[in-house]
This record gives sequence, structure tokens and C-alpha cells, in this order.
Amino acid sequence: MNKVRADEIEPRTDIEALGLGYFVKMMQRDIDGFAALWHEDAVINIPFRPEGLGMAIPEALVGKATIVEQYAKQMKNRRDHVFWISAMHLTTDPNCVIAEASARSIVGETGGVYENSYVMVFRAKDGLLIDLNEYVNPIKVANALHMMFPSAPTNVVEQTSAS
Repeated sequence: MNKVRADEIEPRTDIEALGLGYFVKMMQRDIDGFAALWHEDAVINIPFRPEGLGMAIPEALVGKATIVEQYAKQMKNRRDHVFWISAMHLTTDPNCVIAEASARSIVGETGGVYENSYVMVFRAKDGLLIDLNEYVNPIKVANALHMMFPSAPTNVVEQTSAS
């Protein structure tokens, strides 16, 4: 499957532009541009979040302010953050797009490399992102969080890695 950097793709539709904007604004570490993508009532769901990571990553981020605050923390010290898109799937719903993506970045707190693959289901309302279901490898998330927050309970990382 060919992968293309998110910032090199020309969107075909408004919803695709929002989905790609999510990736591009994170790559650019543009928190204001990232915030501009979201509806005030937006929700991000993380269905495969490892147990025990509630403080670092809750099961859901509810509301634009919460989403922006969480992502600002994540983006703060990230370096060389690149998203590659394998596919953008338009659906019969003009307000929904599904992205297959992968990412690589340097965790600024430790210099460690974070790599992961994603399936993201984006939904829009009133021209803004209202809902995102983020399907991601939880083992890699747990390990990255331990890199970013060394005081995070190590048993979460160990238990998740052993699964």
C-alpha cells in the first residue's frame, strides 16, 4: 500500500479536508489551527485505550476545550511528527471519512521514537469535526506515555506489553 504524507494530499471533499487537517495541524504543531477544526460539542473516542491510563488518556475527550488542552500537551515537545496516509475512504455519508494512517515522531521528553498505525473515523457537523473514533495500537500508546510521563505506573506498560 502506498503511503503519502498527509501534507501532500489534496482533499477531494470538505470532510476529507477536515480529516487531513487533523493530521497536518498536528504535524505543524499548530494548536490554533488544530482548534479551528473542532465543533464546540466535539467528542474523541479512544475505544482500545489500555486500562489504567485514565489520567493520561481518558476513554473519551468531550468538548473542544478538553480536546485542544489534551492535544496541546501531546504536541508540546513532539519533534519530527509525520503522518502518512495509506487511504482516505469516503462514505455514503458526506459528513464522514475514514482514514488509514501511520505516524512517527520523537518524544521530546525522552528522545524516544513513537510509531503507530491508526484507523480514524471522522464525522463533521456544521463544517467542523464533531466526532472522532481513534483506533490505535494501545501497546504503543502505553509505551509512548511511559516515555512522555516516566512517573506513569509502569505496571500499565508491562501488563499491556505482555498481552
